[in-house]
Amino acid sequence: MVLDATSSLGAMTGARYIESLKDGREVWLDGEKVQDVTSHPALSGIAHELARIYDLQATDEYRDQMTFVSPETGNRCSISWLLPRSMEDLKKKRRNSEVWNEQSWGQLGRSPDILAPHIITLYNTREALSAVKNPNCDFGENIVNYHRYCTENDLFLTHALGDPQVDRSAQPQNEQRAALEEEVALHVVEETKDGVIVTGAKQLATAAPISNETYVSLSATFVRRADPRFVLAFSIPTNSRGMKILCREPVSQWPGSYGHPLGMLYDEQDAMLFFENVLVPWDRIFMLYEAAPLLQRFGGGINFMGWSNLCRIHERMRLMTAVATMIAESIGVIEYREVGAKLGEMITYTEMWRHAMDGLEHTAFMTEGGLMSLGSMSGMNIYFAQTSARMVQLLREICGSGLIMQPSENDLANPELRPDLEKYMRGKGVEVEHKSRLYRLAHDLAVSSFGMRQEVYEYWHGGDPNRNRINLLNAYDQKDMTGRITDLISRPLPHA
Repeated sequence: MVLDATSSLGAMTGARYIESLKDGREVWLDGEKVQDVTSHPALSGIAHELARIYDLQATDEYRDQMTFVSPETGNRCSISWLLPRSMEDLKKKRRNSEVWNEQSWGQLGRSPDILAPHIITLYNTREALSAVKNPNCDFGENIVNYHRYCTENDLFLTHALGDPQVDRSAQPQNEQRAALEEEVALHVVEETKDGVIVTGAKQLATAAPISNETYVSLSATFVRRADPRFVLAFSIPTNSRGMKILCREPVSQWPGSYGHPLGMLYDEQDAMLFFENVLVPWDRIFMLYEAAPLLQRFGGGINFMGWSNLCRIHERMRLMTAVATMIAESIGVIEYREVGAKLGEMITYTEMWRHAMDGLEHTAFMTEGGLMSLGSMSGMNIYFAQTSARMVQLLREICGSGLIMQPSENDLANPELRPDLEKYMRGKGVEVEHKSRLYRLAHDLAVSSFGMRQEVYEYWHGGDPNRNRINLLNAYDQKDMTGRITDLISRPLPHA
């Protein structure tokens, strides 16, 4: 694939992003086909909010923080796609991820900055991909070209890794599982001169309705398959013929005028993908029939989560802590010993995460693939799966029953109600508008459908926490300490 300044568009703009979504994609929501995702009430909020952030890439304030000059075309391209070859590059990528997450309050698990590390990880294993021979294409060359294409056009990708949740009692290697895969899991049904034909389903494709392309592969849970037809990794446009996108119930639509500042703008939507004889071109396939390179991707090299998720989690922690503090101040409980202790606990988690991020940067290393990787983050995804739920609970406890009852915007604007609201629903030194809107923000984080969706997402985002704990145990090197203990207990203990 040859790219130059005329065939590549560079860093995404808001207008270009909105226009890119009007491509005939097949999106279904609540039994109806969505005609235009940019104007549908359940999807337009997030689409236009992303457009706003995209536009920051061209501003004087953020241009150098969010883009770099492509050495191939001279275009400004998103730092999300920059291949990190030095510590300076890693620092640039950290700042870019901080901007994306500051702008979205740490609420987007699938911002346009998230999937670039996945593709960069595959790029880092390009030699292993090329070593798997196929007469129709070079998998390693495909990923190099695809990364270049994404970089020069600043594509917004999502991914779909898991099998449909039909019967998880069947194990990947046994006959029962093989029969189930034949029915529901995504697999190759035919090879053609143009590519492979795939059929089946994938979950959970967060942001699929508003993305440009979908990277389809296998999670660590499903990478070992009984049948090689189910081992594949590729990327295709969201409007690919035969791919159907089914949305979940929206959490962005609210009756009345209660106002949910996070839910209205950051419901990124989650989706099931149904494939019915979808053609995947040969140049879009990164692995086929062979699991070893994908296992290598999971096992080492690039830290696949990258700065994008780490910065998102930090911003989310900071937001919950600040909202809890402001609530405590607005109702006059900030001086209570138990409240102060709870806020201190939230700050502890937030600061520990910041220290861990700094540690990952301090222990960065050069991989065999020639890219700089952040250091090991073993245990961090487990840590946040545990602490996120705890921080939400602390926020609920500090807010008290005020989370349940607050006036709407129409209530605030009604002159007949207003005197009662001013008298009975104000806070300590703050007007009723300030207190009620602050509580609505807390409600979005801790009580609403949006907040609960966020919590489920955070728990499972890094994979099954129990599996991760077992993997951590198996990989954790304790030889030095266990050897010292063995030596200590090998001698008789002194006695009187």
